[in-house]
Amino acid sequence: MDRFILGAQGLRVSAVLKRKHGVSRGFPIVYCKLWLLAIQEQIRGGGSALLPLFLWCLFGLVLSLPAGAATEEEIARYRKIWNPMAAGPQLVSAADVQPEGQMFLRPYVYSELGYGQFGNTWSPGAKSLPQRLSAINPQLEFSYGITNSVEFEMYLSEVSWWQSSGNGQGAQSGNGLGDTTAFLKYRFHVQEDQTWWPTLTNAFYVSLPSSDWAGTPSIPGGFAPLGRLPSAHFGAPEFTESILFRKNVRPFRISGGVFYSYGPPSSNNGTAQYFGDIVQYRLAFEHFLDDTRGFAYAVEVLGLHGLPYRLDGHTVNAKPTSFGLVGVQPTVEYKFTDRIVGAAGVLFTLAGQNDIAAIYPNFSIYYYWSRTGRVIAR
Repeated sequence: MDRFILGAQGLRVSAVLKRKHGVSRGFPIVYCKLWLLAIQEQIRGGGSALLPLFLWCLFGLVLSLPAGAATEEEIARYRKIWNPMAAGPQLVSAADVQPEGQMFLRPYVYSELGYGQFGNTWSPGAKSLPQRLSAINPQLEFSYGITNSVEFEMYLSEVSWWQSSGNGQGAQSGNGLGDTTAFLKYRFHVQEDQTWWPTLTNAFYVSLPSSDWAGTPSIPGGFAPLGRLPSAHFGAPEFTESILFRKNVRPFRISGGVFYSYGPPSSNNGTAQYFGDIVQYRLAFEHFLDDTRGFAYAVEVLGLHGLPYRLDGHTVNAKPTSFGLVGVQPTVEYKFTDRIVGAAGVLFTLAGQNDIAAIYPNFSIYYYWSRTGRVIAR
């Protein structure tokens, strides 16, 4: 009963803020609460089930307190600052959202060439894999600007993988429908030239195990090629809360984000399966060489850490209980037309724990269009 009272209180607070400020500052809080109430129905454990609700709602509160939605005057000032039309970083989702009514389609290809295995402790060194692994994970991303502060995005994907023979085992392969991710972004602070404060955006991701529903063979290592955002356990549901930022300082753009993922209990051959939570961080530095052509290079850093515990208090029973990777990617961006921009790069793992060492070639193209006929850089 307590969880339903908390949800009702959150909705009442959101309604009050909406009357006072035009757009609800409580939007991320209520959104997280509605999902968490659904998650809790799947969790057993009495009072311990209130822990993820409390922590996630607290996190949403911290994210949405600094400001409400940006005003029209703030948006107009932002549109005048230096901001070249470009593909942007490949591994970081943009904190600045699309204008209302603008959208894009983005074919994206993640790939993986695994060559080593990191040990049980963090190290830059990896042992040679007895069975080489390669994978490709094409996806189609759709994005739509609902308002000047709220954006909806969704990924649909396919995955194919191949593992060579070795270590007494034959070669294996698999392919099929990949996992699906949908999310909302809420920009609660927009950057200005006069201050050093970056754009700040709250994003909430829902990863659906469509690969499991379709019977796609699970990829060795348990993850689709690194780089996909958010990186989550393959074939398992996941809920990810994040905060994104971006700051333009000509000729540079600096962007990044911090992500926390929680997976509700899933099953493996009829047995309850509890994955540990995941913390991720991403940071990108772009340097523009030609503004008019959207020609730039970027250096992107990615970190992924599997935790040996869960917010709901359940014991982690999926192996390994702790794992992680840190990688860096050089990226090149280019604007082909006013509506088409693209980027390509290669991600290299620098260090890891209980995970696969690999290189990850990535490529994507955006196609923008708008109801007004004029495409505006995010």
